[in-house]
Amino acid sequence: MNWLKKLLRPDNRIDHKIDKLIDERLKQKFIIHTIDLPAYRFVDLMTAVNAVIEPRGDVTKIETQQHEGLNQIIHDIDTHYDRTMRISPKVSWPTGPDTEEYLPIDTFWVCPAKQAADCLVARLTFNEYAQKTTIEVACGDTDAGKKVLDDIVDESRRNSIYRGHNLNLSYESGKRDEYGDVEKPERFQITFSTIEDVTAEDIVLTDEHLTVLQRNIIDLYTRRDILEENGIPARRGILLHGPPGTGKTFACRFLCHKLEGVTCLFVTGSSLLNVGAIFSFARLLQPAVLFLEDVDLIFATRDINLYSTALGDLLDQMDGLRSRENISVVLTTNAIDRLEAAIKDRPGRISQCIYMGAPAPAQRRLFLAHQLQSHNAKAVDVEQLVRDSDGATQAFLKEWTYRAVQIACERLETASEKAELRDDDFSEALNEMRRFLDGSDGKIIGFTQKS
Repeated sequence: MNWLKKLLRPDNRIDHKIDKLIDERLKQKFIIHTIDLPAYRFVDLMTAVNAVIEPRGDVTKIETQQHEGLNQIIHDIDTHYDRTMRISPKVSWPTGPDTEEYLPIDTFWVCPAKQAADCLVARLTFNEYAQKTTIEVACGDTDAGKKVLDDIVDESRRNSIYRGHNLNLSYESGKRDEYGDVEKPERFQITFSTIEDVTAEDIVLTDEHLTVLQRNIIDLYTRRDILEENGIPARRGILLHGPPGTGKTFACRFLCHKLEGVTCLFVTGSSLLNVGAIFSFARLLQPAVLFLEDVDLIFATRDINLYSTALGDLLDQMDGLRSRENISVVLTTNAIDRLEAAIKDRPGRISQCIYMGAPAPAQRRLFLAHQLQSHNAKAVDVEQLVRDSDGATQAFLKEWTYRAVQIACERLETASEKAELRDDDFSEALNEMRRFLDGSDGKIIGFTQKS
């Protein structure tokens, strides 16, 4: 018995009308249209196949794992594989920041029709070993089959589960055994960010910072139609640089907060080596913003760069962004002097460099007030804190507040009591955090005491 008959008649009941229909359909030379896509497209394609195929009506959906291609199965080509119907394993896939879904890794949709040429079979498989998703569509009408495949791919792009979210992109390298066989395949991994967005009050940006970020990133998305009509490209690149703890990452999260409906992609560390995959993903989900953090670690100057291939890929990708592609790139670094000049010194790749330094007194005052608003700090002289913290970064101010609250809590006996902050708590915290400075030229993490 042909395997397709088993698909349509899993209970093995005898039905001569179905037999006749299947036999006529199998006489037709089905044309198989196939496309391989990255593994992360699997969830989107599963949803898209359901959306495109199921409205046809009279659809049989079967979750069964088979090791042959759709061409061999449909045309009943003899192979050494066992065609026994077996339940397809299911794999957990994240579908949102706090949601996941178990989906079969091999699914068939069989659509019978009165005319053999109108019959259609679709199949979606996930290959963990090769880290790819394959969609196959078989139809007697070549043009009709290709259209169904194109409709599925287009639907998966339009309604991607990743669209409009904040995402972290990472890359897991593969592993081979001593004989060179792959034990663990390389994997491009996407996770939904669970970190909350940041408001301007959380980092207290200066008016100058806010104006530049608004013009160079936010306006490109909120005023896109107006700008495009006046010949302004939809893409832009900016570089945030300065000492650690001065709010560069928080500024990126602030931009995410302001860009409603825009896909924000965060990449750091060794994942930056996979420039091509990163930009391809951004193009899939545009409008999008790519946040590439600590770029000096990978894209250092050519004379000290160990990753020249990745550097070349980044330059090519940034140059290759077309004017109407709605993708912006935000880079951060603690060491701008180490960064390759072809990135930072060329307009068109980087349109604006923004220095993020230790906050001025006005910004420290606002930031400390924001940190203290959830605590009993009526007795605290905020102006003295501002004077004592000259030269401190925002990260230091936050840690200083935590330490002072911890010291205040040492006076409490039960968890139901609320700590009352005093000036002495901050003095003791500051002295403790600045202790053991011998041989460190007066510098501590996030704080350089100014004379």
